[in-house]
Amino acid sequence: MIWIVAKCLPLLFLLALGPTPPLCGADAVTAAGRLKLTVPYATERDSVREEPGLSGRLVLDAEKEAGRLHLWLEGGWDGTVRGPQQDHDLLKNLGEVYQGNTPYLEIKELYGERSLAAIDWRIGIQRFSWGRLDEFPVNDLFNPWDYRQFIVKSLEERKIGVPAVSASLNREEWNYQLVWAPWQVPYRLPDPDERWAVLPARALFPDSPGAEVIMGEPELPARTLANGSFGLRLQRLGDIDWAVNLFHGFDPRPVFATTALRVSETGSGKIIDPGLVPSFHRITSLGLDGAAVLGDWSLRGEAAATLNRGFNLHPELWGYPAHPAAGVTELPDIELTRDTLDYGLAGDFRLVEDAILTLQAQQTLIIHRPGTLYDRSCETLLWVNLRVYFLNQKLETTVNPVYNPEHGASMLRAGITYVINDAWKTSLTGLILDGPPASLFGRYAANDQLGLELVYAW
Repeated sequence: MIWIVAKCLPLLFLLALGPTPPLCGADAVTAAGRLKLTVPYATERDSVREEPGLSGRLVLDAEKEAGRLHLWLEGGWDGTVRGPQQDHDLLKNLGEVYQGNTPYLEIKELYGERSLAAIDWRIGIQRFSWGRLDEFPVNDLFNPWDYRQFIVKSLEERKIGVPAVSASLNREEWNYQLVWAPWQVPYRLPDPDERWAVLPARALFPDSPGAEVIMGEPELPARTLANGSFGLRLQRLGDIDWAVNLFHGFDPRPVFATTALRVSETGSGKIIDPGLVPSFHRITSLGLDGAAVLGDWSLRGEAAATLNRGFNLHPELWGYPAHPAAGVTELPDIELTRDTLDYGLAGDFRLVEDAILTLQAQQTLIIHRPGTLYDRSCETLLWVNLRVYFLNQKLETTVNPVYNPEHGASMLRAGITYVINDAWKTSLTGLILDGPPASLFGRYAANDQLGLELVYAW
C-alpha cells in the first residue's frame, strides 16, 4: 500500500503539469551529490563492532514555469548492521521500525511543487523544519528519526521523510504553512545487538551474555484518515522573527509497550524475545519559537506544551528476572502518559572573526510525574559548541560538550575538518559518552570512538 501511494504521488504531479514530463521538458534541471566514507575506531574493548560505511546522496531538481519536481535519494553500505537478513529489501520502506538494510536505498524527499492561487503546494515525501533549537528542537514533530546512529548523525541526516501534502502562503511579513500527513511513519531503531542500540542487549540481560535477543516488529496504527497528522505554523518576519506551531498526530519519540518475556534454549545458547515493542501515542502540541539579534548575540528559543506524551517506567520495574529461564513470563504494563512542557534558549556569539560560540539550555518538565518514572520531573540538557576556523577557513575545529545534570550523564564531541579543495574534505572526530545505563548518553557509554571521514561533493 505504501509503495502504491508513493509511486502515485509524483505521477499526480506530472499529470498536473501537463502532458510533458518535467524531466524531459524542464526549463532547468540541477543535480548535486555527495559520497562519504566513514571509518569508526572503537576505543573501548567491550564495544560492539562496527564496520566502515559508505553512503551516497543525489539531489535532483527539475523546474519549469508550472512547478518543480524534487528528489533527494540516499544509499550505500551501513557498517552498523550486525546481521543483515538475506532476503531484505534494498529500499527502506515507511512501515517498519527495524530495518537492517545494507546495501540500502532511501528516498529522503520526493515531491512535486506548484503554485496555485498564490499558494505554494507540495505533495509527496517531505521533511520539515519547525523550531529553532539545535539537535532536539521541541516543535519539530512531523518527521520521525532514524535512531541507528543518532548520536553521531546530524539532525538533517536522521530525519525520515513522510508522505504529506503541504500548503504555504506568504503575505508581506506573514508566512502560513499547513501540513497534512495522511498516515503514520514510525521511527527506526537498531537491533539490540548493534552498536547504537537504544535498548542494548547487554543492558537488558546483563547476566545472559551471548544470548540472542530478538525484538518484535510492532503493529502500526491503521492507515485511516483519523490517524493522520495535522500541523499549522504561523510565522511573522521582522526584527523579532517568531512563530506559533500547532501539531496533532503521533509522537515521533520512541516509547515501548510490553507483552511477555519468551526464552528458549537451543544447542548454541539462549534466544530471548524480551516482549518489548515500540508503542505510538497521539499527542497535541502547541508551541512558540522565535529568533532575534541582540547586540553581539543571535538568540533563538522555543517552547511547547504537549498533551498525552508517552513515557516508560524505570527499567527495574519492567519485570525481568535476574536469570531468565526457558519459558514464558508475563510482563507488567510499563507505559504511562503525561503532559509536558518543553522549552529552551540558544545564543550564538562571534568571539572573533573566525570563532563562533553557541550556548544552549533546554528542559522538559513532566506534569504530575510519578516516582516510578526514570525521567525526573525536570530533565535538562546544557550544550556548548565552539567552532574555530583557521587557514582562511580551510581548517575547522569544533568542541561540543553536553551535560544532563539530573543523571550526571555527559557527551563530548570534538573534531577537525580540513577542506582539501572545492570537492574534497576530510575530518577526524572524537566522541566520549558517560552516565548511568538508562540515561540518554550512559546507554552508549561503551561506544567511545574516533572517526575518520572522507567526503566528495559536487
